[in-house]
Amino acid sequence: MILKKFFKFFEYFGRFSFVGAINTALYFLSTNLIIFFEFASTFVASNISYTACIMISFLGHSNFTFKIKNIEISQFKRFSALSCLGLLISNSIIFLNANYFLFSSYLIVSLITITIPIINFFFLKYWVFRA
Repeated sequence: MILKKFFKFFEYFGRFSFVGAINTALYFLSTNLIIFFEFASTFVASNISYTACIMISFLGHSNFTFKIKNIEISQFKRFSALSCLGLLISNSIIFLNANYFLFSSYLIVSLITITIPIINFFFLKYWVFRA
C-alpha cells in the first residue's frame, strides 16, 4: 500500500514537471518576444508573460497533472492566489538580494527555480486540487 502511494506521488510529480516545463518554455518565449519587439521593459514583459501563463498552467495542472473531472472556480481562485504569491516571493527574494545580501544572481535564481516549484507542487496537490 505504501509503495503504491509512493509511485502515485511520483506519477503526479512527473506530470507536474511536464506541465511546468511547457509553461516555462511559453513564459520564456513570450517574455523574450515582448522584449525583442520593444513592447515593454523586462520587468513588465516578465509580469505580463507570467500572468498570461497562469491560465495555461491552471488548465495543464487541472486537466493533466491531477486529472480533475469537475473544475471549480474556487480551485482557479486558489491557483491564482498561489501563483501570485510565488511571483511575489520570487520578486522579493531578488529585490532583497540585490539591495542587501548580494549573493550571486545565479545562486538566487537557482534557489528560486528549485524551491518555488516544490512548494507549488505540495500546495497544488493538497490545497488547490486536493488530489
